[in-house]
Amino acid sequence: MEIKLNKIESDAYYNEVLAIVSNYKKLVKNPRQKIKGVNRQAITLTVIALAFLVVFSFLYLQNRSNTLYLIVVAIFAIAFVLGIIYNVLIRKRISKLKNKSSDRKLVIEDDYVELTVGNEKSRLEMSEIQYVLINKYSISFIPNKANSTLIAIGISYRDDVLNNFARKELIVDNSSLYQ
Repeated sequence: MEIKLNKIESDAYYNEVLAIVSNYKKLVKNPRQKIKGVNRQAITLTVIALAFLVVFSFLYLQNRSNTLYLIVVAIFAIAFVLGIIYNVLIRKRISKLKNKSSDRKLVIEDDYVELTVGNEKSRLEMSEIQYVLINKYSISFIPNKANSTLIAIGISYRDDVLNNFARKELIVDNSSLYQ
């Protein structure tokens, strides 16, 4: 069965797919978990670094003779700057993925799933698929090997995937976690 993918996905979709890729090992162990986007993770860590930066800067200003506070302030200043850089890089990556305009299609057969984007093909044999995760914005075919390609499509194709994917026991529907 061939599914023509013609919809340009949202930033939230790409954010979720990047989070799935970055949390691959956790998802293989426990697929029934809510995925938080990498943007949210980056912002949370940056805010935590900023809070500690402010606290330890205040402590250093109270006791300038203690160089340990100065070292900790420098560490959290670096963590804060790295958090901002990481957030900018995530946004650039999402923008790059979102603006990739080419023909896309998903092929679901009895023995494989294949995603074609322009001239690039990603293929997972049915024996390589550990789970099919249905999340808030995406449907992801999670491979059982870390070096395999992860295939993801938008949630708007949910019915097409459910109707054409024969191995229903591999489907993990996490969409109820987001309500």
